[in-house]
Amino acid sequence: MAEKKKIVFDGYSRRLDIFVCDELEKFPRSLVQRLIKDGKVTVNGKTVKPSWPLTPGEVVEVELPTQQKTATSLKDLMIYDDEDFFVIIKPAGMLVHPQSPIWETNPEAVFTFEETLVSVILANPPKDFDMSTPRAGLVHRLDRETSGVMVVAKNAIFQNCMTELFAQRQVRKTYHAIACGEIPNDEGVIDVPIGRVAGGKIKASDLGREAVTEYKVLERKNGFTRVQLHPVTGRTNQLRVHLSWLGYPVLGDWLYKGATAPRLMLHSRRVEFNHPYTGKKLKFEAPVPPDFNAAWERVTQTKK
Repeated sequence: MAEKKKIVFDGYSRRLDIFVCDELEKFPRSLVQRLIKDGKVTVNGKTVKPSWPLTPGEVVEVELPTQQKTATSLKDLMIYDDEDFFVIIKPAGMLVHPQSPIWETNPEAVFTFEETLVSVILANPPKDFDMSTPRAGLVHRLDRETSGVMVVAKNAIFQNCMTELFAQRQVRKTYHAIACGEIPNDEGVIDVPIGRVAGGKIKASDLGREAVTEYKVLERKNGFTRVQLHPVTGRTNQLRVHLSWLGYPVLGDWLYKGATAPRLMLHSRRVEFNHPYTGKKLKFEAPVPPDFNAAWERVTQTKK
């Protein structure tokens, strides 16, 4: 049975959602607003809007969210494991971490959101994993709809080392994508700055930060291209923005006007770096998933 909490408001007139956030500090406002809209928060026994102006003496009752159980096993995602880090293949459709930053200071909050890679890790951490490691050991991330290889640190020392390698561009990442249209050049370099513009969308912009992507065409067929991508820099949405700027958006990329597909056809194929302690060259790969290959077969079938 869900736990409930009663709070009597005795202050100045305030919005309901702000009052509940102040009383339940570990819950972000977005979650509180969702609870109110779902009828999990009442004022004097009645459901109201998040903007409801509270007056002294009103009783607020909150049905606290129960901890969500993770359906995914971390072992099913892992392809490598040692004492300092592990490597997983993230499935398309899974967020790396909750969208609200509250989880970074309150890790237990990850279990009140949808399942994410972080909740899967914290629900059943691997051997030698230090639970005090910041951000659950993350050193990089992938978009929700992007599949493929990710490296996760088991302790803060290794995490800092990997973060530095990424900052110094000493981690080589290789992606595969299906692009809409047939890219004419067999290979090339896209050197176009990107940044947030009015409205918050990330786009190619002279006012943006340096962004460089190398690409190599793998196959062209029926108006589509399988392309290999190497992001030299690591800007948010870089590969999607650069391919869109080039005129060949990623298949399934609704944000940058790619043709419709079950999901974004972008896959983190390979990650390579030298071990921070031993200097040994490491390479981890994730085969292109079945849904990616199925999407390629669908769009490249000869039209009758």
